[in-house]
Amino acid sequence: MELSIQQQIFDQLRHATRILIALPEQATADSVASALALRLFLLKLDKDVVVGCGGGVPKGFKFLPGAETIAADIASSKSFVITVDTGQKKLEEVSYQTLPDKVQIFLKSRDGAFNENDLSFSSEQSPFDVIVLLDAVSLESLGGLFERHADLFFETPKINIDHKAANEYYGAVNWVDVTATSVAEMLTGLLEGFESQMLDEDIATCLLAGIIAKTHSFQHAHTTPQAFLKASQLINLGGRQQEIITHVYKTKSLSLLKLWGRCLARLKTVEPDFFIYSLLNTADFEKSQAGPEEVLPVLKELVENIAGYQAVAVLAEPQPQLVRVAVAVHAAVLGPVLLAVLGAATKPVQVWGQFQVFDVAWSGVSLSDAEHRLAEAVHQLKIPSPG
Repeated sequence: MELSIQQQIFDQLRHATRILIALPEQATADSVASALALRLFLLKLDKDVVVGCGGGVPKGFKFLPGAETIAADIASSKSFVITVDTGQKKLEEVSYQTLPDKVQIFLKSRDGAFNENDLSFSSEQSPFDVIVLLDAVSLESLGGLFERHADLFFETPKINIDHKAANEYYGAVNWVDVTATSVAEMLTGLLEGFESQMLDEDIATCLLAGIIAKTHSFQHAHTTPQAFLKASQLINLGGRQQEIITHVYKTKSLSLLKLWGRCLARLKTVEPDFFIYSLLNTADFEKSQAGPEEVLPVLKELVENIAGYQAVAVLAEPQPQLVRVAVAVHAAVLGPVLLAVLGAATKPVQVWGQFQVFDVAWSGVSLSDAEHRLAEAVHQLKIPSPG
């Protein structure tokens, strides 16, 4: 009888000792919260778990249990193994001497001298038994984590869990549920089916945080009844809803608010008014004491608070001759002209509901040049305003 995808995931995790949970470089709150929940669950199964994310934890979610354990990089180098046969000669002493261009290792036996027939050599196998990838449409979306450790990702069995239709099905086991609103929703069902009695308050809080963040506190138009049901179950398990709301929605940094205010003051539209964008110059960053990492949060605030537009962008110049272009485009609008202008960003770094998000850097151009280039590309889409 063929095993279901969930059962295949169970089997992979049961038999693994060391597990890597890998997240996209531009990790969402959903992916981070889901990874922390899965980590806590696997620790209860006595697994050795590492969570890797090149882009770090989104602001507002560092309160989640275990957030400080997420690593920007992982140790994946293999050791060279020297095996000594001690069946006939018992090892009594090991010592070594370091020389300018070599190291000598001395093995002493009480039953006669070791020789080359007593030694064998090998390379250590992958440091992880399985890799779980959450919310990652492709291996490339992991960014530097994949680039630095490509061999590890190709050699190690992968479990791919995602809810986006753009997923490339790169895993040995692929669970892609496009009807789910979030990875956290998917994991809630998965862990309930695995060992439901192991879902404690911390795990429930992490999963609930992922669902709340992805559904914008259940206000998103694509929030499903299943999302409400899972959230209710997690609250009953002790998920700390008020703590999540306080950290995620009632706490914004002063620098973000200042930068967002400057962004609102410069809003512009491109005819026929389906594209809205804003400009942020170097002085804006200096006066608001904000950094480049605030650009995507500012864009997200625009997308969530301004209705009636199918393309929203923030063009930011945190330093002269370097323009950060962050664009959120409705999937129905996105076309080859805009992709060609964005250049390297042929794949979205994030997906916010029906919006695909691109984030690129253009060097050697002024803010006005970048504005003209992007406006021309969007204007060629010729999509009427949805009204």
